[in-house]
Amino acid sequence: MWWHKHLFIIGLQIIAFIPYITGSYRFYKGRDNFLGWIGLGIGLDIIMTILPFLYQFPRMEESQGAPWSSILFVIHIASAGIGMFGFMAIFIYLLIKGVKKEYRWLRKFQYLILLRLWIFGVSIALINFLIKVIFDTRLYDYI
Repeated sequence: MWWHKHLFIIGLQIIAFIPYITGSYRFYKGRDNFLGWIGLGIGLDIIMTILPFLYQFPRMEESQGAPWSSILFVIHIASAGIGMFGFMAIFIYLLIKGVKKEYRWLRKFQYLILLRLWIFGVSIALINFLIKVIFDTRLYDYI
């Protein structure tokens, strides 16, 4: 089965929900110890982004590559990417400026916009993977 080697990345995607949601919620509510959670989410996200480039994962068909002609794939990459790079920018900003300030607008933005963008983008990839495994076709080929 071609998809067994993909399970590591899929597992990381599912696990990454925990630190992103926990860290983002803690920052939104003004609680302590949120930066480590967000940093862990970013670390997992970086691994998920780089690993497929370092290791050639098997495909359903040998000719299949990244479906850049699919609007759904572009939405997945854009929304998950904006979320990941947004959290990276916030993480670096907070490391420089400190975590004890109010940051009212930033707290709302990262929780209400960035987190939801990231979840939306990653969920598209997870749903596409499930459809590939169950129905042996890519959702990206239709949308």
